[in-house]
Amino acid sequence: GAKEYVFPRRERFPVFFHQENTSSIYVGGEGRLYYYDFATRENYTLGVVLRPRCHSQAPVSPQQEDSRNYLTLVEQYGDGLLVCGTGACAPTCWNVSQRRESPPWDGRGIAPFTPDSNTLVVVDGQDIYSTIKKSQQNGKIPRFRRVRGGGELYTSDTVMQNPQFVKATTLRHEEPHQDKIYYFFREDNPDKSPEAPRNISRVAQLCKEDKGGTSSLSASKWTTFLKATLICVDPVTKGNFNWLQDVFFVPAGDWRRSKVYGLFTNTWILEAPGAATVTTPPAELSPFPSALRALTAPFVALLSPQCVPSGQHTPSETFKIADSHPEVEERVEPLSPSRSPLFHNKHRYQKIGVHQVAAADGRRYNVLYLATDKGSIHKVVELPDGVQNIMEIQVFPNKDPIQSMILDHARGTFPLIPLIWESPIPEMPVPGILLVLIPIPIPREGLQSLSLDSWQGRCQRGDVKEGTWRCDFRNISVTPSSRYYLNCSIESHYATYNWYHEDVLIKSCNSSHPQRDCFHFIPSVRREHYGHYVCVSEEDGFRQALVKERLLDRQRSQSQHGRAPAWAASWLQLLLVLALAELFH
Repeated sequence: GAKEYVFPRRERFPVFFHQENTSSIYVGGEGRLYYYDFATRENYTLGVVLRPRCHSQAPVSPQQEDSRNYLTLVEQYGDGLLVCGTGACAPTCWNVSQRRESPPWDGRGIAPFTPDSNTLVVVDGQDIYSTIKKSQQNGKIPRFRRVRGGGELYTSDTVMQNPQFVKATTLRHEEPHQDKIYYFFREDNPDKSPEAPRNISRVAQLCKEDKGGTSSLSASKWTTFLKATLICVDPVTKGNFNWLQDVFFVPAGDWRRSKVYGLFTNTWILEAPGAATVTTPPAELSPFPSALRALTAPFVALLSPQCVPSGQHTPSETFKIADSHPEVEERVEPLSPSRSPLFHNKHRYQKIGVHQVAAADGRRYNVLYLATDKGSIHKVVELPDGVQNIMEIQVFPNKDPIQSMILDHARGTFPLIPLIWESPIPEMPVPGILLVLIPIPIPREGLQSLSLDSWQGRCQRGDVKEGTWRCDFRNISVTPSSRYYLNCSIESHYATYNWYHEDVLIKSCNSSHPQRDCFHFIPSVRREHYGHYVCVSEEDGFRQALVKERLLDRQRSQSQHGRAPAWAASWLQLLLVLALAELFH
């Protein structure tokens, strides 16, 4: 079920924090920190009000953003909470413990001067990393900084081109000095050709114990920065999903087994020659089909060199080369052996969460929760031979988009998903933001009911896999050397339609080339064309066999039918001889 909490007032830039294995949530708003416990309904509010401190020639209006204190960060830090905000244009932080806040301290580099969506802050123990500028006069070049712990460092101004940050994490190795930081972002594509996408998705690597350079110019710079391109291409349809939307990390005890799930979308540049025309696009770039792909920790090997031992500096010559050429040649692709997206469909997913669950068959499966822009969540199970979309949960009946989602791993088979939603209608009857905490059961017997075995002669409905199509075929006799059309009607323009011949893909139809039917034309039927044909539609993780035909050789069929009367005649002649012999006897 769902439990709701409505704010007493509308909040424009909310942030929230949920501690795993609890039923409570903290939400940062304008000058307020809200607390609510969904189990006990306990709630309280801490108020933080600051006077404007921005340098402006004109009088500061109470309605201006720089006169307000928007909380932008709520995170676990030490024994309490770290709460930071814009501080009325003077970024400020507080330590909050037992409903009490500490005296404010300088939060520059941890909180922005005004609300900014293009920021990342990573709290890792006592270390804090951020992409937020420390001064209003720093210009518009974003940098990735270490602002607390181990000495301040920042990236060179030339290693990223207009980056748009997505998510960051840390990864621990057996040797502490090999611990890494990874952050994912999009940036301007250096390839300016008309057919190239405007943006390109990247992953960057840094050594946590980086001590900076040895020269005066590099002493405060990261000397271990490297980046690689993320590739998400469907080898069948050739669809290129170049826009990284969201990332979710699935850590493992052995870092080599860690996984990264990336949520990608496809963007069409409307002003590019030959690009598809999109009706009423909201902007110059319009997001289209979503794709999901699983990466694995071996991308670490692509980005290394190894980090230097603790306390040492990166050699000056090494830094100069890496700083001038930060991109590695090899690109990060989906997991082997297929190197293709985990799945793709036409929904516009906003956020992704992954939860691991033990099933009745003794195996552990990853369950994906995908938040859509229509106020629903898709629950998808990753199976050995593909994915299965097993549930759609319509959270918001008005289909308002889900803005944020956090998955609680510590709740066992009942993951709690705090969701944050803001109505786009300013005149909504009940102003505020709705928080929903949803326990979604994952039945242990549910996965067992999904067929994971190879086909053994029995027909199945619903989940369609290669090797399970041998039932209910319509026999079609076709003369050799004649022409034949295989036709599959397109019922949904959001699905992909594939023709298979003896389990081998021979034709694919998708919405990139709109059509009413998916045809496969055989200009001259030969011996190798006979056999089983299946048209399968794929949408939202579901696969359904729509047309199943078995082509037979007409001449061979007629010869077999022609021999039947001869056998019958010979039997009649034998019976007649026996009858005459008995009569004369």
